[in-house]
Amino acid sequence: MAQENDTHIHEFILLGFPTSRELQAVLFVIFLAVYLLTVTANMVIIALIITHPQLHKPMYFFLGHLAFLEACYISVTVPKLLLTLVVRNKSISLTSCMAQLYFFIALVCTECVLLAAMAYDRYVAICAPLHYALAMGHRACLQLATASWLLGFLIAVLKVAFISQLSFCGPGLINHFFCDISPLLNLSCSQRRLAEMVDFISALFTLLIPLSVIIVSYTCIIRTVLLIPKAQNRKKAFSTCASHLAVVIIFFSATLFIYARPRRADSRDLNKLVSIIYTIVTPMLNPCIYCLRNQEVKDTLLKDYINITVSSLKLPTRRKTKMEIPAESYQMTEGMGGRNETKVMYFFLLGFPTTGEQRLLLFSALLLAYLLTVLENFLIILIIRNNHSLQKPMYFFLGNLSFLEIWYVSAIEPKMIRDVLSHDKRISFQGCMAQLHFFVTFVCTEYVLLAVMAFDRFVAICKPLRYPLIMSHKLCAQLVAACWMCGLATSSIKLGFIASLSFCDVDKINHYFCDISPLLNISCSDSSSAELVDFTLALLVIMLPLCAVVASYICILFTVLKIPSPQGRQKAFSTCSSHLTVVVLFYSTTLFTYAHPKLMYTYRANKLVSVLYTVVVPLLNPLIYCLRNKEVRVAMRKTFTCRRDTKEIN
Repeated sequence: MAQENDTHIHEFILLGFPTSRELQAVLFVIFLAVYLLTVTANMVIIALIITHPQLHKPMYFFLGHLAFLEACYISVTVPKLLLTLVVRNKSISLTSCMAQLYFFIALVCTECVLLAAMAYDRYVAICAPLHYALAMGHRACLQLATASWLLGFLIAVLKVAFISQLSFCGPGLINHFFCDISPLLNLSCSQRRLAEMVDFISALFTLLIPLSVIIVSYTCIIRTVLLIPKAQNRKKAFSTCASHLAVVIIFFSATLFIYARPRRADSRDLNKLVSIIYTIVTPMLNPCIYCLRNQEVKDTLLKDYINITVSSLKLPTRRKTKMEIPAESYQMTEGMGGRNETKVMYFFLLGFPTTGEQRLLLFSALLLAYLLTVLENFLIILIIRNNHSLQKPMYFFLGNLSFLEIWYVSAIEPKMIRDVLSHDKRISFQGCMAQLHFFVTFVCTEYVLLAVMAFDRFVAICKPLRYPLIMSHKLCAQLVAACWMCGLATSSIKLGFIASLSFCDVDKINHYFCDISPLLNISCSDSSSAELVDFTLALLVIMLPLCAVVASYICILFTVLKIPSPQGRQKAFSTCSSHLTVVVLFYSTTLFTYAHPKLMYTYRANKLVSVLYTVVVPLLNPLIYCLRNKEVRVAMRKTFTCRRDTKEIN
């Protein structure tokens, strides 16, 4: 063979999803959320199966193996995908690429065989129920699971052995988000016919044989179910297969589209999108499908959370009436005129009344929102601290806002998340007052801090030459300290009046946290002074900062309109757009709830609006600053790039 000037490469570039920086940031958050949710959900299923004897059955034995496989499966591709979305260097070494390919193929092949084993288990359970205990004994289940793992890893060894022997020539661009077989075959500059043939034959063997077993099993199952006389019994029999069948359809339809081809598949964008289904979406949906469509798993999950909550608090699981509540829940005090009053020592947070399935969905959504909020704000603090380009007053205040948001959501959401799955939603009087104190402190601090940030933008745009002199480090520190002092002082005054009230008879708070208006509604003493103080302080804390924000932006608007060039106007106002968006979101929701001169009833609408400013707004704030602020986006990329480069140098 004549000598060729081929450049053999030992490193590839994963193109991933070439999009705008804003869209890449959105994709990063979405994929990170999906990854965390998938791993957590599968670990929860494994824990449930291990710790509950009623789930020690062949069906759940295989489900535990599937959950473990899915957690490993998504961990092979998604972490590298997340890294490529935030760093410029998207390279992967040949060794790492082969390792990723090996584990990916091994886990995909294992899942194919494992799904066939699960279909056979359902076939024996429905078509031969009397022989089920004998046919699907512990030894048989262990052998089937072991065979699934061994076949998967042996097939992966065979495929990777042929692919790794190929030579790969430049430029080494893989049009995918992970090292898959078809894109690698496209890059090979050596004879690849044998590798393609081995790949195709092993793919047929791995996909079609398990799929044939599944089809035959479900054909027999359907025929047996149709012979059952009662419709209710038919539904009950087939319900045990519904979850598995849904998983099979989603997984095999996507994998067959990609791999069941006799020729070398072009890695087009359509293939990448379909790959997302079986590499990311399917592992995320599988735990949800098994939890929502399997009554045993669903009941066990609910009972587990309830038992943990009840055992930790030593509470009864049944809701009690006033006459049945333990004596320590009430305290006899001497009221006005010398008469005895029953003072409530515990409250019950009604939260959101939901059904079993809705509880699981609400729990997952709130837990995901809380974890993302804390993670996003922590990343912003980290980026500001580690980038000298962000050592400016604007980002000093932004770092304090992120720090505040972490504590703000932590004052409410952990208790809220726990109460979603707990039947007993009791909170002590001291716990309620502590939660109220921290909540009011953080809300009032945020009002004043947003006004300070508006003043910072006013000085930067309207008095740019004097900006370094006015917004010195000392003044910025004093302004932040004043924000926290105002919040603490306002909260202490409000709490002093509310804590002195008596709460009798009615102990139910129609909210998901201890807020001022619900507490005033259930007070049995004269609350007029507390209401007046609350209303006066609310006016001061909300209206004064709001007036400062409005005045600042009026001056900014007049100044911006005087700039002659449209580009100059756009550049000047772009520094304010993120802050203005946050102000509108936060003030619009809080004004709806608190700007009332009279005692406000906690309607369902108020609870829904409260979710906006206690859950949604803190979640959106970091995204708004990342997507709409170019300096933060650039600093974020530099942070991740520098970390990656440091690791490569080491």
